[in-house]
Amino acid sequence: MITDLHHTALFVSNVDKSIDFYINKLKFELVSRSDNWGGEFLDEVCGGAKDLRINIALIRAGGEIVELIEILNHPEIPNDVNAHPFGIARIGFEVNEIEATVDDLKSRGVKFMSDIVTVTTKPEEHYSDGKAIKFRDPDGIILELQQPPIPGKIT
Repeated sequence: MITDLHHTALFVSNVDKSIDFYINKLKFELVSRSDNWGGEFLDEVCGGAKDLRINIALIRAGGEIVELIEILNHPEIPNDVNAHPFGIARIGFEVNEIEATVDDLKSRGVKFMSDIVTVTTKPEEHYSDGKAIKFRDPDGIILELQQPPIPGKIT
């Protein structure tokens, strides 16, 4: 039985560039890093890739872990670089004070895709009165800040 989310993985083009962004701009915590990592276990768990080598970093955002994975030797394995205007997938992070968080991130060079928006729907509908804003990481992966109308409540 699934009990919790363990981690999210992003396949990035350059782990150093991604670590710099997530640690220095977003202020996440670097948990661990392994360079040129691989072996039989990795080959098997990744569906039979032969002699797969990766750079991997685990970063913590609050209580959640994000794996940053750079494939070193298998160009046929795609990364998550995203040029789509709206994104195929994204990661959302909850914040308590979205305006202050956006101001802080802007001061560190983060560029946002819009102004902060407040969701205006009927009170019983999804995310009514919540606030959100999106931005991109160095690979164009869309990230989102959300301030729910009631902190910690999933709507």
